[in-house]
Amino acid sequence: MKNYFLKFSQDVRINQLCLYLILVVAAVLRFWNYTAIPFTHDEFSALFRTKFADFAELIDKGIKVDGHPAGVQVFLFYLVKWVGFSEFWIKLPFVLVGIASIYLIYRIAKIWFTETAALLITAIFASIQYTVFQSQIARPYSTGLFFCLLLLWFLLQISTKNKIDLKLASGTVLSAAFCAYNHHFSMLLAAIIAISGLFLVDKSLLKNYLMLCVLSVILYLPHLPILFAQLKIGGIEAWLAKPNIGFITDYLF
Repeated sequence: MKNYFLKFSQDVRINQLCLYLILVVAAVLRFWNYTAIPFTHDEFSALFRTKFADFAELIDKGIKVDGHPAGVQVFLFYLVKWVGFSEFWIKLPFVLVGIASIYLIYRIAKIWFTETAALLITAIFASIQYTVFQSQIARPYSTGLFFCLLLLWFLLQISTKNKIDLKLASGTVLSAAFCAYNHHFSMLLAAIIAISGLFLVDKSLLKNYLMLCVLSVILYLPHLPILFAQLKIGGIEAWLAKPNIGFITDYLF
């Protein structure tokens, strides 16, 4: 029995060491040559729409004319006032959130699968080009991944602990609202996660869980006028053309 607990303790230490190593690699990849990473066209588009006198003007002239929810644009509006147009400081929150997402992936995968599988999944997300590149861009991509993972984490906590306390309730409602304010795709994924919760949460908690979903929707209601204004814009063919029939093969190539 003593040898078993000793081996278990050693395995835990090894797994923790692997996790720390993966997080260090994730940080190194995202901060590699960090001071030389320029703004992309997409970032300039958002940053140029921060030069407004007040919040109301930002909403009317900087957000309603765009196709994205207000969350990241409002954040950039105040961040620019604080740090200016510095690539270092404007990109930094998005890089840090991208690294935090790697840790969340580990925690979620550990609940769903095994420790080994969790480490493997974490290593992949820490190093693939998609997550590394998007973490370095001050747009609602790394934040979308983080908020969606955070929502999933709180949902799994509710389902595994079979309780809804103030911490779990607040985290679920706020992370779902942040998903909606971040990007339409993260809002869609949040809706899918919320619907999945109906099958994961114990029946005794279902009524309270539905109340959390309703509260999340209520938090999004102030954004509806912006959403309706953006829907009137229509397509953005001049910016992003529709994919043609050969898109998949071209993309894979």
